[in-house]
Amino acid sequence: MFNQLLLWATFILPWFALIPLNNTRIKKVFPSALFGTLILTFVFQVADRFEWWQIEENIFLLTNITSFVYGLFFAGTIIILYFTHHHFWLYMTTNLIIDAFLSFMVSTWYEHLGIYELININSFGVYALTTVIALLIYSFQKWQETVIIQK
Repeated sequence: MFNQLLLWATFILPWFALIPLNNTRIKKVFPSALFGTLILTFVFQVADRFEWWQIEENIFLLTNITSFVYGLFFAGTIIILYFTHHHFWLYMTTNLIIDAFLSFMVSTWYEHLGIYELININSFGVYALTTVIALLIYSFQKWQETVIIQK
């Protein structure tokens, strides 16, 4: 029961953190967050194929992708980009700290709870993946800023 509550909370609650933010600024970073979520969805498919990890418990809507991807990751990416996308080193430092917390602490806790199990990858591998994803998201955001006509 606790696991289900936790999974639903990571799926729904992060979106409420966007309410006080400026909608115009959210619209500028939303495509990059969507891009990052698409990449992470792909990574989960690859992870399933190569048995990097096994999802043991999930919400009924999802199978081999945790609710984290479409909740905390998506909304969290919007928030991080919202505040840091104009300063690369601030963006990367923020991501490295948050990714370390997620890879080494939250991941271990999720394994302990039986939500998933790392099989053919360890926490350092997860950290490396999230760092590469962060770089791809930032690159996409910078590219997007050059092709979108600013009003």
